[in-house]
Amino acid sequence: MLAGMLLALAGGLAGWAPRPAAQPVYASLAPHDIARLTTEIQDLQASIHVTRFNRAEMEKIGKDFGVTYRISHLTLQYKQPDKLRLSGRIPVLGEAVMIVNGATRYYNVPRVEKKVEDLEKTPSRRLSLLEYGGLLSPDTLQFMQGRFVREESLEGRPVLVFDMTYQGIEAGAHYRVWVDPKTRITCKREWYDRRNQLRATFYYQQPHEVAEGVWMPGRMEVQNADGQTAAATTVDNVKVNQGLSEDLFAIQP
Repeated sequence: MLAGMLLALAGGLAGWAPRPAAQPVYASLAPHDIARLTTEIQDLQASIHVTRFNRAEMEKIGKDFGVTYRISHLTLQYKQPDKLRLSGRIPVLGEAVMIVNGATRYYNVPRVEKKVEDLEKTPSRRLSLLEYGGLLSPDTLQFMQGRFVREESLEGRPVLVFDMTYQGIEAGAHYRVWVDPKTRITCKREWYDRRNQLRATFYYQQPHEVAEGVWMPGRMEVQNADGQTAAATTVDNVKVNQGLSEDLFAIQP
């Protein structure tokens, strides 16, 4: 249940742009290698707030999406390699938590369900900082791959467009992403199902520099396949590279 409730928030955050971000040099990579666009964040903590929610439009994406925004305030924590923790209070049910540690996912909703899942053979069910923060981590490329499509302009900014698929799966759910090479933020992400039908589009807006050379979005908007806004979230209290404890991401059987 919690996995479904949190899935719709897999979108993004926002801010402003005070100065250019320093870019690392990847001398051994091709100019359009998606690995050039991964974030250097070692760990992250942020607060996510639901600011808009239209239940009817959200349920056009999926029924699980219709209950997601019962968690109006979430704490997002991330740590390399490939660890996520989301926690928040659900009215009546109490404090809920989901932990992703590599291919293992744990979630616990008091009074409802507690579960540990191994997603090694079902990579399309794995979630990462891309979904929740609009950023590609190096670890995401361990189970996804990006194929360069083209360069284009999005809202006046030059972006690189990639198709992202899950490794080992020839036909399945996939993304098309528009990445700003300056900030390495995914400005836009389209989610397609295994039939290649558009399910939702996520916009990662208001980019801002949260640390020197480290950018994040501060607002996310999700639209259904009809182009109708289903929800929006904002982010604050962003802290990066604070040395988050490994204990936060320990799987609790």
